[in-house]
Amino acid sequence: MSGDRMVVGYDGSPAGAAAAEWAAVAAERWGRPLRVVHAIPWPIVRTASGTATVVGLEQIRGVAERLLDKSCRDIRAGHPGLVIEAEVVVGDPVAVLVGEAAEASMLVLGSRGLGELRDLAAGSVMTHLATHAPCPVVVVPAGWLERTDVRDEIVVGVDGSELSAAAIGFGFEYAELTGGSLTALLAWHDPQSIGPGDIVPAVYDVDALEQDSAAVLGEALAGQAVDHPDVKTTEKLVRGPAANALVDASRTARLLVVGSRGRGRFRGLLLGSVSRAVLNHAQCPVAVVRTTGEAKEQDNG
Repeated sequence: MSGDRMVVGYDGSPAGAAAAEWAAVAAERWGRPLRVVHAIPWPIVRTASGTATVVGLEQIRGVAERLLDKSCRDIRAGHPGLVIEAEVVVGDPVAVLVGEAAEASMLVLGSRGLGELRDLAAGSVMTHLATHAPCPVVVVPAGWLERTDVRDEIVVGVDGSELSAAAIGFGFEYAELTGGSLTALLAWHDPQSIGPGDIVPAVYDVDALEQDSAAVLGEALAGQAVDHPDVKTTEKLVRGPAANALVDASRTARLLVVGSRGRGRFRGLLLGSVSRAVLNHAQCPVAVVRTTGEAKEQDNG
């Protein structure tokens, strides 16, 4: 991960509190300072004549700063050695957090928030951040801190693309830091059309498809397994939709890691389809990981 600090978007909601605590633990493990940002939109009211008036900005800022101060006191009480920086920023929350992510090693968010950050996992806000933030984005469910039925298992979605390699690397690093195991999951399916002009064969060898998928999975893990010999690794092939397999795996996992989108004929990690479904329905924190090359490609585009 690039960047020298972790950033968490906090808004006072239960999911925001869970995200702040998850980020604090992660920052300690990675040895990074934590920046807590409370982004509030401009309180603008349109009059009957069409003019815009800023209403009660200082009062709103004051409430936000008190809320943020309390949150940081709670974090410091549980993590006394952690370096914490906090700031209330006025502006569009999406733009603020994308800007913060430019110099961060990780951006952490709650899956459901208040105000402008409500419905992060289901709406366009979360999709925008997961797509455009240049660092990994982790989304934490509201009730995550109360969960006691999870295993020390990190599940990584694999699809054979270069982009999923970044997710695998992130998963191995996190597993090594936490002492957890890693399950690499690849969902395979019968041939199907993925675009105009594609011809689905009438007859095909199911065993060959499964063996081909197993080879892709093994190859994707080979280098990382050598670099992280202490991480217990399991390869898991699932026949069926990738979203269903990943969401099912999230029921007992500590972290689910996916690439921001997939390529090639193993299109299992496309943001807006599988990744969006995972962000909507996963029961554990979800990390959406991009590559440096992908970020540059998007910025140039």
